[in-house]
Amino acid sequence: MVGMLPLPMADLSLMGKAFYVLGTYGAIAAVGLGSLFLSLKDFRPLPQDWFTLRPNFGAILWGLGGYLVALPLVVLVSLVNQEIWQGSGGSNPLLSLALDSQNWLVLGIFFFTAAVLAPVFEEIIFRGFLLPALTRYFPVSVAIILSSLLFAIAHLNVSEILPLFVLGSILGLVYSRSRNLLSSMILHSLWNSGTLLSLFILGGS
Repeated sequence: MVGMLPLPMADLSLMGKAFYVLGTYGAIAAVGLGSLFLSLKDFRPLPQDWFTLRPNFGAILWGLGGYLVALPLVVLVSLVNQEIWQGSGGSNPLLSLALDSQNWLVLGIFFFTAAVLAPVFEEIIFRGFLLPALTRYFPVSVAIILSSLLFAIAHLNVSEILPLFVLGSILGLVYSRSRNLLSSMILHSLWNSGTLLSLFILGGS
């Protein structure tokens, strides 16, 4: 979702674009989370399985294990996806800017946005709220599928819906098994971090 933010390409320096991405996504996250929690005030106390976040070693293990499962599966699906779209998918302006940058502060801002801010915000929305809400009306497996589809669509990149759906499904499975939002946040952060790091290394080679 971070990479799909509209960027004012003409008027800002690379540093300006980095702060624009951070500020815009931060504002979206603040408004989104604020609206969500205000809309839920009439339903308090909330069910115990909503927004469950417990810092413990088990959350780290679930996050790492989920990443090890997600990595080969999403890469495989992405390869198939490339054959389907034949390289005609949309580009990611955030990643393009990060690759072009030789400024460590700019890279740090992009990394913080993608690897910290985005996982926290998106996991609260999709796994903390949406998935448990859907399980009130559907079996857990169906709720994971539906929330993963909405997660993929929310990134506004049609050509990436399939791999994002697979990633979302693994995130949902990790959360539903661990009952800990921190687990899916760690997995999500590892995924975004690995993507940025691999593209940066490939771009510099």
